[in-house]
Amino acid sequence: MGTKKPRFFCDNCGAEVDMTAKNCPACGRFFASVHCPKCGFTGRDEDFVRGCPSCGYSVVPQKAGKTFKTNGYREQSGETALPFWIYLFAALVFICVLALLYNLLH
Repeated sequence: MGTKKPRFFCDNCGAEVDMTAKNCPACGRFFASVHCPKCGFTGRDEDFVRGCPSCGYSVVPQKAGKTFKTNGYREQSGETALPFWIYLFAALVFICVLALLYNLLH
């Protein structure tokens, strides 16, 4: 048996739409938010990464400790990790600033 994937539907015409769609392919309606079919909560698509933030509704069962991949960032236990190159860049900038300050003072 295959794993269930979340399905999204247009509130305007009822057509099934892709999770990343910004417009309904059938009627053209622009999606500004996501609407929970169980409790009616409306919010940003980022709010629904692990299901409805209000009632917890999710069609895809979530496993404890599982790492989710969204938009190139890793999310685990509610924390968003930045890509490694950002940490490396910040460290290099810090070293350059220290070198400049050292040269100015000596």
